[in-house]
Amino acid sequence: MEIMASHTTATSFGDDAGFHNVNPHCLGHIVELAKTRQIVCADDIHDEHGNKLLARGYAISPELQEKLLRRKLKHPLESSLTVSGGITMENIVADALARIEEDAVLTAFAGSSLARGLLRDMRQFPLTGPLKLLLTSARENRQASYAHGLAAMIVSAGMAARLGLGEPDASNLILAAMMHDVGEMYINPEYLNSTQSLPPSAWKHVASHPCVGYAFIREFTTFPSAVAVCILHHHERLNGSGYPFRLRVEALDRLSTLLAVADVVSALVLRGGNGLRRKIEVALSIVPEEFDRGAVSSINYALRGIAEESCNESPCNCTSRILSVLKQLGDVRTTAETLLAADRSGPVGSSVDYALSILEHIEKSLRATGVSDLPQLDLLDQDTQVMGEVCLIIPEIAWRMRNLARNLHMHVETSGSVDDLARTAGLIALLDSRSPTVA
Repeated sequence: MEIMASHTTATSFGDDAGFHNVNPHCLGHIVELAKTRQIVCADDIHDEHGNKLLARGYAISPELQEKLLRRKLKHPLESSLTVSGGITMENIVADALARIEEDAVLTAFAGSSLARGLLRDMRQFPLTGPLKLLLTSARENRQASYAHGLAAMIVSAGMAARLGLGEPDASNLILAAMMHDVGEMYINPEYLNSTQSLPPSAWKHVASHPCVGYAFIREFTTFPSAVAVCILHHHERLNGSGYPFRLRVEALDRLSTLLAVADVVSALVLRGGNGLRRKIEVALSIVPEEFDRGAVSSINYALRGIAEESCNESPCNCTSRILSVLKQLGDVRTTAETLLAADRSGPVGSSVDYALSILEHIEKSLRATGVSDLPQLDLLDQDTQVMGEVCLIIPEIAWRMRNLARNLHMHVETSGSVDDLARTAGLIALLDSRSPTVA
């Protein structure tokens, strides 16, 4: 298992994990919350030299931002603040149970008495001051993030019930699901804007959030280490195509692989739209090597309780969309193999070899759908059902290529030189292609 090695990396991944340095984005969330909630110093706040900056009982206000950002603190700011009327696990569980009642899709996932019971059992877990502070901020000012945490928690409870997870695995999974994106509180909100697609060079900022979340849980809570590990690995994939460490199945624990599925499913549920059932099935199965099969089977079983609706994705230009993706895949492979032939050692060689291994999974998955069979393309326009399937498949393939571009850029930038990054720039650009025919 490579988990311990990845833990070591996580504690030093980026400046955001150094909690003695006040993070400007986290502080911004705290100050925003202070507009509606009283946030006061639970203890005197000193800088690293012992100079008192704020006295116990002092209320946080926007005017204090610059003063706090200019100093390195003796103790992390998060552990020195308390929020009046902050969120509790009782509140979170009540919110989750209410969402199950309101949403037929979430009812299908976790409407059973066992799943609801697992959620109710979570009320026993107390929240530390720092965690209460950030979750209260998310609930009041980052509603989309809070809703995603709730949905992941609900989906995880349903999976735990159907898979027969015992204690403490079920509790650890559900806790991690609720907290899995806490690291995003330390990321510049501009990078988290869902309306923009980040270039590979900027993706490292978003990709750090599992590491920051892991460090936060380790620093500010007494939750079992399994909770922190789940948070650290919730974007990893069994075939190594995830981030931030590109771990494969042998280096991942089971709970982390379950949370990875819950994260994807909850995001799709919140996105909504017609054809949701099929969208989830495609996302989890298009590349079979990505996700835990038991978790996927559990989700597919729950999906039976969701009324099937036709997908409203536009089927126009179906053939041109397929041809565009096939050409992109061919260009990527040719470029990658040329790079590898020129240099099989060093950062470039290892990175390109990795890219080709992931590309093989993508190509195999596309072949399995049948849409890469060129003689059949002319028939697609005559079959609306097939066209509807393609409209789901093509964006999933395009997303995985963009994700590979981001991972490749991060790896070369971290382990290689400026020249290495320049040599792989063409390959990264091809993977990150945003052709108008590939949404």
